[in-house]
Amino acid sequence: MATRDFLLDVTARLYAEHGWRGTTTRRIAEAAGVNEVTIFRRFGSKDALLLESIKAASQESHAHPLPDIPTDPAAELGAWAKTHHMLISEKRGIIRACLAEWEERPELAPVACQGAMSSFADVVRYLKVARERQLIGPEGSIEAASVMLLNTLFLDAMIREVIPQVHPHSVEDSLEMFVDLTLRSLAVKEER
Repeated sequence: MATRDFLLDVTARLYAEHGWRGTTTRRIAEAAGVNEVTIFRRFGSKDALLLESIKAASQESHAHPLPDIPTDPAAELGAWAKTHHMLISEKRGIIRACLAEWEERPELAPVACQGAMSSFADVVRYLKVARERQLIGPEGSIEAASVMLLNTLFLDAMIREVIPQVHPHSVEDSLEMFVDLTLRSLAVKEER
């Protein structure tokens, strides 16, 4: 018997490939190896299933929060950025499908953005603690630096394969540069 998580994963994958209209309950049932009645019993409607699958996919990007107590911002933000970039890259299809359908389905925005909002809050929290611990300087907006880092990671993950000439560096080198620029904007303290 298909688990709830399995049905959500199958639905998210199909949504990324076929969009809202093309992701029918029949298609989901066939791909999951279940009867359509099972889908309606567990989720009530196609819309509820799609929204829940998009929400679950969005929340996966926040599955790896930054440490509670910063000790090495460059290394910790670097590791976090690598994981965050990889998760966005893996969810590219579902993100693109959501972006394409937001005007027609405005209810997607708050659901699809939950992971990004959680990640933003986590980076802001982390950098505030880093500032309290004097690992970064007192200058610069933590919120602006967080937005800059998240937007840069998002854009790089979303278009790297589409416009490769804009990305002369490897993913690893790019991420290192993005984190370095973010920390320099906050006057990161040099190690002594």
